[in-house]
Amino acid sequence: MQQTIPISDIELEALATRAVGSVYSMMLNEDASQITTTRIDETTGPGGAPSLSLQPSETLIAGSVGFIGKIRGVLYIFMGLSLAEKITGGLLGLDASDLEREENETVNDAIGELTNIIAGAFKTDLNNNGCDCRMTIPSILRGSNYSIESTESALRRTFKIDCDGDTFVIDIIMEEEL
Repeated sequence: MQQTIPISDIELEALATRAVGSVYSMMLNEDASQITTTRIDETTGPGGAPSLSLQPSETLIAGSVGFIGKIRGVLYIFMGLSLAEKITGGLLGLDASDLEREENETVNDAIGELTNIIAGAFKTDLNNNGCDCRMTIPSILRGSNYSIESTESALRRTFKIDCDGDTFVIDIIMEEEL
């Protein structure tokens, strides 16, 4: 039985767009006016990971931040390694070509920070809607064959984010604290 969360799907979609727009314009110095957010109901592709158009050999990176309080859950951001490297380069003022694929720690830290910023905006909206909560530390998953599943009682909303040719997915799983 899914629960009712005090934030509508329209508000969640607007939150995702605002949070990503803020990151793109402030931290990456890119035009955020072209961001489109689309709710997708089919969250999984082969292997159970959110559907993204990746090269067959490209690694999928997922950043995650949990939140606990009146509402608890996890916010995931999924993207291909090439986009993760581009974002890392933008955050650090480097060309993506300056980052070697073996330099996982730098890319992991940058995607963890991106996830933390977006989850922080989500947490602020929850708090503003009377659902005080705290965030956990970010974590990173890498791979090509993993799945994220939620319990039947959790509410899951997934959004595909497109910004100037870059595509990634925000996946939010949440439920009210009993």
